[in-house]
Amino acid sequence: MTLILDNLSALVVGATVFLMMLSTQLRVTEMSVEQSTSYMMKNQASSLATWVEEDILRLGENIDKTVEAPYENPVQANGRTTEFTFFRDSINTNVAPPDTLRIQTRYDLEEIGERVLEGDTLSVYRINRNVKMGGGAWQPAGQSPPLVSVFRVDMLDMDAQVVADPVAALAADPLSVRNTRVRFAMVAPYDLERSTLQQVYYGSTLIIPN
Repeated sequence: MTLILDNLSALVVGATVFLMMLSTQLRVTEMSVEQSTSYMMKNQASSLATWVEEDILRLGENIDKTVEAPYENPVQANGRTTEFTFFRDSINTNVAPPDTLRIQTRYDLEEIGERVLEGDTLSVYRINRNVKMGGGAWQPAGQSPPLVSVFRVDMLDMDAQVVADPVAALAADPLSVRNTRVRFAMVAPYDLERSTLQQVYYGSTLIIPN
């Protein structure tokens, strides 16, 4: 009987140790996946922020803003910007007279699906970037990961207040629209219940070149 009890005790202790080791290994694996996911999400958000900033900082380049607005009003729906088109001119001074090429860039927000985040269901989107050279057709020129939960573009006045109709405002006063504010959020590419970082946020106010 003593031998049986000793064997049972050893079995219980062994099973407990095994479960503890298994739990530890699972948590280590989960932490590794979480770390990789966080790095991926931050890297993707940083890449998106970089090309958006590069585009917006060239908005209106070589365009006389007293003559025309170098953008169309952002199309807003449900608190998100679903479309934003803006322009710049490229001038070739190697020919006489100089040749001007209009370059248009358009961001389209495409709904991809839904994600559950902390019990809430969120719609997720992809930002499609399209470019039009001169009188040519629109051509795809990049896209974000399909993980964008928020995307918002606002035109601001000198007091950082949102201008409701920036095209009309600029026509009335070329100095009425001074900045472009861009905000977006991206969710993690994988669902991890215990992840400490499930969304990253980006926001920047960019001065419109004179």
